[in-house]
Amino acid sequence: MASGYRLLIINPVSTSEWNEHVLRFARAVLPEDVEVVVKSLPGAPPAIECEYDRDLAAPHVIGEVVKANREGFNAVIINCFDDPGLEASREISEIPVLGIGETSMVVALLLGYRIAVVSTGRNSVVAYYRRAVALGIEKRIIYTSGIEVPVLSIRRDVGRVRELLLSEIRRAVESYGAEVVVLGCGGFIGLAEELSRVSGVPVVDPTIVTLKMAESIVRLGLKHSKIYLFNRLTKPY
Repeated sequence: MASGYRLLIINPVSTSEWNEHVLRFARAVLPEDVEVVVKSLPGAPPAIECEYDRDLAAPHVIGEVVKANREGFNAVIINCFDDPGLEASREISEIPVLGIGETSMVVALLLGYRIAVVSTGRNSVVAYYRRAVALGIEKRIIYTSGIEVPVLSIRRDVGRVRELLLSEIRRAVESYGAEVVVLGCGGFIGLAEELSRVSGVPVVDPTIVTLKMAESIVRLGLKHSKIYLFNRLTKPY
């Protein structure tokens, strides 16, 4: 592409089966002047299901962000709700780096007051409430849960996954008063529109929302502040 913008989506796992799937949805929502590249990371865990997996993936993500800066990308999207390596990547990057977890939870606040996050696995109940605490939005996150489907099995029975998600969305709305639901896994890409239509509440697709936010930030010429938190010293040691 001679002109325009280049966005990199990192699937921070060694499994490559997601790449074409994510690329297809990404291209569908981006204008022609935006090139998007999707990469998985050999050496990273096959999936991210826990803190251990997230921390194992982080160095691989950071290395890819360094390369993205050198290769002329305008922004990077970390396509995992746990946002592995996010803060460290921002320290070493001159281009915006967005994680789908942080971005989608923050965008959800614009759509309603009481927010639910539905991900995978029972650990999500605590993991994403803790994430809300770190972001300072825990009073707005009123329900967190995970369906009992491993990440690597999500695309093997999409119909069952859709029904499990819908059940959790209805529980969040009817029993906890949720007004907006965030899908807490990049593997759920493409399911939000139908779930929103059937449930009657906004359902946020974290990958698509983060991709469009990255595009907007790049077009506006905005970057991360380097004054304090993301200001890595030139010679830190």
